[in-house]
Amino acid sequence: MDGYQQLVQNALATVEEVFPWDLEEEIEADATLILLDIREADEFEMMHIKNSLHVPRGVLEGSCVWNYDDTVPELARARDQNIVVICRSGNRSVLAAQTMQLMGFENVRSLKMGIKGWNDNDIEMIDAQQNIVDIDKADEWLNKAISADKLAPQ
Repeated sequence: MDGYQQLVQNALATVEEVFPWDLEEEIEADATLILLDIREADEFEMMHIKNSLHVPRGVLEGSCVWNYDDTVPELARARDQNIVVICRSGNRSVLAAQTMQLMGFENVRSLKMGIKGWNDNDIEMIDAQQNIVDIDKADEWLNKAISADKLAPQ
């Protein structure tokens, strides 16, 4: 297991995950649920779960507290609110949820399998213009091969 996967595994000792199909039901039942998408702007604009709050991982900590340029009031006042953190595959979101726990958030979880799992279960997503994203096109983008220059040397 590489260092990144080890970090994720360690974080899972304290971070609960929610499956896409369970989150879909929860969204319908809990109007106060915060869906926190921490992916980069281009990823979010391409596809996201409707009504998600976008806060890129790089500014998460400052977004969660008052008195910073990055402060997102909805997050800064949500320490005891139900929050599900979302990323592409469910790894960054686990680490972000752990960070939020360390910052005093009491009810923060991670979307297991991320947006990839959400799409694999044929659950609707929208783009930046509020158009429904074609599931097959999303699948193609989400499952593209890693370029050769990013693979470990043999």
